[in-house]
Amino acid sequence: MFLTRLLAKPISPQTVLVFSNKPREVGTQGSRRKPKLSSKQKMKGSALLTALFIMTLVAIVATAMSTRLQSDIYRTRLVITQDKLYFATQAVMIWALNELQNKNNHFTKTNELGMVAQYPKNMENIDNQIQISGGLYDLQAQFNLNNLIEKKSIPTFMHLINQIYPKATGLERANLALGVKHWVLAYSLGRGEDIFTSYYLSQKPPYYPSHQLIKSKSEFRLVKDVSAPIYLTLEPFITALPESTSININTASKPILMSLGDGLNDSQVNELIKVREENGITDLKDISELLKKFNIPNDQITIESQYYLSVASSKSDEFNLVVYSLLKRSRDRKGKFSISVIRESINSF
Repeated sequence: MFLTRLLAKPISPQTVLVFSNKPREVGTQGSRRKPKLSSKQKMKGSALLTALFIMTLVAIVATAMSTRLQSDIYRTRLVITQDKLYFATQAVMIWALNELQNKNNHFTKTNELGMVAQYPKNMENIDNQIQISGGLYDLQAQFNLNNLIEKKSIPTFMHLINQIYPKATGLERANLALGVKHWVLAYSLGRGEDIFTSYYLSQKPPYYPSHQLIKSKSEFRLVKDVSAPIYLTLEPFITALPESTSININTASKPILMSLGDGLNDSQVNELIKVREENGITDLKDISELLKKFNIPNDQITIESQYYLSVASSKSDEFNLVVYSLLKRSRDRKGKFSISVIRESINSF
C-alpha cells in the first residue's frame, strides 16, 4: 500500500533519493558485543592453569616415589628372606658336620637318592615359615676328573665313558681323556701352542686352558671335544676334588665299578656288589683275592672317603635357596676325625 502511494505521488526535482552501499548490521534483538576481559580476570585464569600444572607434577612425583618405595620394600624383603633362608641351611651344615665327626658313622651304603645320610624329617620344620631339607653325598663314589693328571687314571676314565656313552669310539674316548689331562697339567714355557690350545683360541669367545686342577665339574664342558650330550651323560658320574682320590668301593654306582681295573663286566660287578651287601666292606683284606682276580689295584679303591658334599635346601613361600658345601674328613693317628669346609657355593656346585 505504501509502495503504491509512493509510486503514485509525483517526484519533484527537489526530491533526492540517497542509497548507501554500507551494509547494515544484522542481528537478533538485544544482541551485544562481548565485553573485554580485565587484567584481573586474566590473572585468575593463569593462576588456575598454574595450579593444575603443579598438581600434575605433584601427582607424577608421588607416583614415582610410591613406585620407588614399593621397589625398595620388595628389595628389602628379598635381602631379609635370603638371609633367613641361608641361615636356615646352616642347620643342615651343622648336622652334616656332626655326622662326619661321629666315628661310628662309616657311610658304607647309599639310599635311593644317592645319599650316605639324609637330613632327619623331624628337623625339616624347625622354623614355622621355612622348610629345610638336605643330605650328605660321598664324592669319592664318583670319578675324580683331577685324577687324570696321573697317566694310570686314563684307562679308568675311558672305561667309564665306554659304559655310559657307548656311542663314543675308542679314539674319541682317548681324546677326551687326553683333553682333560692337558687341561689340568701345569703350563710349560717351552710347550708352545698345541692342537688343544689352538682349538680353544679358535672358539668364540676364545679362551685358554686353565693348566691347573679343575675347580668345578662344570669346567669339564670347556674341554676340547666335550659336547653337550657327552657332558650331560657323564655329569652324574664325575666330580672335581682338590687332589687325586681313590674310588670308594662301598658307595660307587655300577658304572663306576665297571670302570675299575681293566674294565669289569656285569657278572664281575654283581659279584663285587654281592660281597659288599648292605653293611659294606670293612677291610680290603677281606676281598684281596677278589681284587687280584679282577686285576683291581689297591690304590685305585678305598673303603673310607675323605671328601663329602653337603647339600642344604631351604624354602619359604615362592623363594628357595640351595647351599653346596665341600667337606673334607681327615683322621689323625689317634683315630679322631677333623672336618674342614673346603668351599661353599649357592645354587650351583
